Amino acid sequence: MADLPSSSRRALAATDATDTSVDQSLAQAAMESMRLGERLEHEAVSETPEAILKRMLSVKTVVSTGSSFAQRQQAAIGSNTEFREIGTGSIGKVFEHPRTILVYKVPMADQPEKLWNNYLKHARVYESFKAMPPVNEQVVIPRCFFYTNPDDEAFWTQNLKWFPNLPLFPQVTHHVLYMERVFPLPLPIRNALISKFCPPMYQQSAKKYEANKDCLIRPYLGRLKYGSGNYPGFSLRNFQLHADEIMDLGLDASELCTSMARALAVLHWHTKIDGEDIEFVIGSSPLREKVVSVSKASELSTMAPYTSTYDRVQHNTLNFTKRVTSLWMLDLDACSDIAMDSNGVDMAVKAFIGHTTTMHSSPACGLCLTLSTATTSSRMY
Repeated sequence: MADLPSSSRRALAATDATDTSVDQSLAQAAMESMRLGERLEHEAVSETPEAILKRMLSVKTVVSTGSSFAQRQQAAIGSNTEFREIGTGSIGKVFEHPRTILVYKVPMADQPEKLWNNYLKHARVYESFKAMPPVNEQVVIPRCFFYTNPDDEAFWTQNLKWFPNLPLFPQVTHHVLYMERVFPLPLPIRNALISKFCPPMYQQSAKKYEANKDCLIRPYLGRLKYGSGNYPGFSLRNFQLHADEIMDLGLDASELCTSMARALAVLHWHTKIDGEDIEFVIGSSPLREKVVSVSKASELSTMAPYTSTYDRVQHNTLNFTKRVTSLWMLDLDACSDIAMDSNGVDMAVKAFIGHTTTMHSSPACGLCLTLSTATTSSRMY
C-alpha cells in the first residue's frame, strides 16, 4: 500500500493537530460490520423503503452501516492496492486513497487551468463557510489539502504506480488536486433507493453492482421525473432525485432550498464569485467519535479534588460504520470573481439560471427556491 507523501502528511498535520489512528477505527469497523449487517437486515424488513429514505436522508442524520466499505479499507492495510476510481467529476476522474478519507482529482484532458482554479476558489469558499457558522452547519464543502503537477518528482516517484493504467487513462504524471472525500451514502440508503426506484427485475443485480457502492444523490429541485425508468443499467452514481420524488418521500424540500440559497448567498456576497456550474450532492462522512484522553499526573495535581475532566476528551476518531448524511457543495472549477455592481449581479444571475434543473424551481414543483431567496439570505451576512 502506498504511503502518504510527505507533503500530504504535513497538510493533514496542519489541519488536525490531534490526529489519531485511522487504522484502529477501521479495525473496529470491520469487527462490528457483520453484527451491524444482521441487525440492519432485520430492521429493513420492518420498514418501507419510503420510511427508510425519509428518515436517513434528513441532513445530519447518523446512519449505521454494515456495508463492505470498512472491510475493503481494512483489507488494504499492509497490501499493495492501487487507487480505485470512484467517479467522474466536472473535469476528470476521482480516485480514492485507501485507508484514508482523501481522494485524488485528476483531469481527463490537459486542463490544469480549471483544476488550479478549483483549488483557489475552493480555499476561498472554505474560509467563507468557516466564517459563517449557520451555513457551515447546513452545507459542507470538502477541504483541499494540496496540489501537485506532472514535474513533482517526489510525489510521482512514490505514487504513480498506484494509479491504474487504462487505455483512455494511461499511467502517466498529471496535475492532481488532493482533497477530502465525499463519502458515499451507506448501505441502508442504497438498498432503499433500489427497492423504491429500480424495477423489481433488476434489483438484485443493482445491489450487486460494484459501482453502485459509490452512491451520491443529486437533488434536482427544478425537474420532475418523466418516464418509468425500466432499464437494466440502474446506477446509483450521481443518482438524480427529482422534485416530485423528493415530495413523494416526504423529505424536507424547504430545508434543501434554504441550505442551497444560503450557500449561494455566501458565494455571491462573501467569497464574491458567481457560482458557475457548482453542484450540490447528498453524501456522507464518517462519524467522529470521542477518544478518551488520559490527563497527565502533573495536570491532575493542580486541580481541585473531584474536578470533572470530561471536557478534555478529544473528538477526532473516525468511525466508518456510522456515517453522517450531509448536503455537500462541489465543483468550483468554472467559478469566476464578480464585482459588487450590476455586472456582478448579471454574472450571478446567469450562473444561477444555468442551474434551473438543480436549484431553481418551476411552479409545478411547488418548491420555493429563487434567486431572490439567495439575495434575501445574503442580508444575514
